[in-house]
Amino acid sequence: MDEGGVTWIVAADAVEARVFSERVRGGPLRALPECSVSANAAERRHHGLDNRAEHESHLRFFRRIATRLALAASRGEFERLALMGPPRALGLLRLALPSEVARRVDVTDPHDRALDDAETLRRCLSQARARTWSPNAAGG
Repeated sequence: MDEGGVTWIVAADAVEARVFSERVRGGPLRALPECSVSANAAERRHHGLDNRAEHESHLRFFRRIATRLALAASRGEFERLALMGPPRALGLLRLALPSEVARRVDVTDPHDRALDDAETLRRCLSQARARTWSPNAAGG
């Protein structure tokens, strides 16, 4: 597996997406607050209400995240992407990602990490990578 290049880590739930950068695999994470996304008032208003309105609201939120990631990818700001969040959030985010960004996803962690600090995220990312490792991915 190619371990060079920058990885962006997105820790998201239904109302908040925090973005971090990992320049060296397994190294420290640096918060990128300028890339983070929060649900707007309308998206938050639907949170916890009827299922259809909530689902549409979440889709809009995850599309905004995906748009931001697509722009950053087109600028070459990251080579790989790690997604962390509750399973439903991960599913909606993956649906929203354009294929050119989705291809960069090299690990997912289906746990709510939206409030975790950078060091906790780094440890969880390492564990998620260990869980998803396979001999085929390593070229063996």
